[in-house]
Amino acid sequence: MAALDFSEGMLKYAETKNKNKFESKVIILNQDVLNNELQSNYYDFVTCAFGLKTFNEKQLKMLAFQTNRILKLNGKISFIEVSEPRNKVLKVLYQFYLKKVIPILGKAFLGNPIEYKMLWEYTNKFKNSKKAMEIFKKEGFELKYNSYFYGCATGFNGMKTE
Repeated sequence: MAALDFSEGMLKYAETKNKNKFESKVIILNQDVLNNELQSNYYDFVTCAFGLKTFNEKQLKMLAFQTNRILKLNGKISFIEVSEPRNKVLKVLYQFYLKKVIPILGKAFLGNPIEYKMLWEYTNKFKNSKKAMEIFKKEGFELKYNSYFYGCATGFNGMKTE
């Protein structure tokens, strides 16, 4: 099992979690997912939580390509992302939560979380996981779209079929 990220902060967090929860059995790699050295047609499962919103369309296409490249045939994927709910009242409340509450909590518990200040901006631009899912479908994945918490998070899961 391997996990990769290029963020030093996320790698530190992953190392701690790996040691405490997985007895250091996960190989933690400092690599860019869009340009990685992972073995082709090797992995059974790829998952990503809350990373899609920062990618532009070109990067999403590369992510889909790389995911297809490293997965075995019938390998599974699961992606989830913070999303903009359709309900106008919920959207206003969620916007307040992501713009004001989360940065305060992040600062209180994590020190200096600059990333949290941009959370709503990324989410508002991203909207939901539908576009990303369509890009992955074109790359050879059979997928199901999912909406969670009244649209506050969306994602897709499925498998490599080509």
